[in-house]
Amino acid sequence: MNEQSPGTFDLSVTLSTLADPAPPAVSEWEFETVKHWAKNWLSKSHPNLGRTGAVCPFTGTSIKKNLFRVAFVRGNNLDHDKMVGLLEEIAAAFPVLPPVDGPESIYKAVVVVFPEVTEFGQIDAVQDECKNAFVKRGLMVGQFYPGHQQGGLRNPDFRPLDAPFAMLAVRHMVVTDYPFLCGSEKWMVAYVARFAPAISVTCPLGDPQEVWRPDRATTPFDNSTPAGTHRATFGHHDSAST
Repeated sequence: MNEQSPGTFDLSVTLSTLADPAPPAVSEWEFETVKHWAKNWLSKSHPNLGRTGAVCPFTGTSIKKNLFRVAFVRGNNLDHDKMVGLLEEIAAAFPVLPPVDGPESIYKAVVVVFPEVTEFGQIDAVQDECKNAFVKRGLMVGQFYPGHQQGGLRNPDFRPLDAPFAMLAVRHMVVTDYPFLCGSEKWMVAYVARFAPAISVTCPLGDPQEVWRPDRATTPFDNSTPAGTHRATFGHHDSAST
């Protein structure tokens, strides 16, 4: 069922699961292309991935539970602020998208598809602007588009964020997002507060002005994964540690 329930959440776009028919103003080809990408790229393994398992182990379960939602936005000359505003709408609505709580709620995802956008730097810019606020909310935002050149964690020659259309994706932060957050003190403060609130995020030397730093960590996460500054942060695709 296409979702739009203003009494619960109010979005300017219509959300559909991959089990729904193609939404209005979206061609069957466009919808099937996104479905194929999600089911046969993100949800499957790849010989160049550099590890076992799917490119994004999160996606397959999300699709099976009908929690992988998509929205299509038309136009190739979209305003940056409006795109940011749309993602902020989704972030605000995310907590009340069903399921609101319980173990399955972690599999909720919203992917906003921009079929006509070809200026992919704009997608990067929107993701960059939104990430700080999203991480603070306990959400991750990632960007995908044709020819995305970011390499994977395990194989820098693999391109996990390649996609048939420009997309921005939102999901809950999970514990295995550590490699994508450890490059920023602000992100690590949010991460530790969410997953290990009993751990102090202040400098071990006691300076209250200096927040947690990966190179001086005293947590079980020490050196468990390579510290990096990867930009894309959706799911556990090989831009994630699993």
